[in-house]
Amino acid sequence: MEDLLAFTKSAGSTVALVGLVLFLLAAIYLATRGGWRTPDEEQKIEVPASMTPGPADADLDTSIFERLQGWGVVLVLFFMIWIPVYWLGQPSANQAAAGRLTTDSIERGHMITEPNNEAVNPGGVGCVNCHGAELQGGTTLFAGKPYPVPPLHNVCDYTVHAAIKSVDDLRGVIEQGRAGTPMPSWSVKYQGAMDDQQISDVINYLISINESSVPFDKNVCINPKAGSPTPAPAATPTESSSPMAMP
Repeated sequence: MEDLLAFTKSAGSTVALVGLVLFLLAAIYLATRGGWRTPDEEQKIEVPASMTPGPADADLDTSIFERLQGWGVVLVLFFMIWIPVYWLGQPSANQAAAGRLTTDSIERGHMITEPNNEAVNPGGVGCVNCHGAELQGGTTLFAGKPYPVPPLHNVCDYTVHAAIKSVDDLRGVIEQGRAGTPMPSWSVKYQGAMDDQQISDVINYLISINESSVPFDKNVCINPKAGSPTPAPAATPTESSSPMAMP
């Protein structure tokens, strides 16, 4: 696939270069084929186009027709250059745009987890109020008693949060909350305060902080195989064992 992509880019660059050379040659030819006007010709009084006679049949059959053909060739050469150049730049442009969207989403998610402040952070819901500064864990009151709230900087670690086995589980907890705990539902679908975009932003932020704190082999948010059970090795039959024997 890499060889094919490299060949395609090389071919596109070659086509663009050849098209550029042909475009410049055609433009120079069309600009100079009629010759340069003398100073007397440049000072001649221009007659309005509506008052000038139309071109002769000979001109229509030769020079004007050839000129139109020439500009048609220039237009084709222009697209020969522009289309490959535009096409070659699209993968990097799309990748950069996707990166900017993810970066913006992470920043919005970070601000959502911070306390609400009408002047500075009107969109904050204050996850840190319960989950602690930098989401390192904290304590809140629940049913009149102190209740330990888990950290979220390692929420993607299946060895720490056994109930989170995928990003879908993480989304479900945020959307629906957890019964019997201080964790409320946050999605508007469950009478919460956040829409789908805000929840996605929070999840992207949590994934970003978990990438640096949770090993890849334990991170269920970015590694679908993390936490999956390892198949037990097949038993090796012995000479005295029977295919119908019960274990």
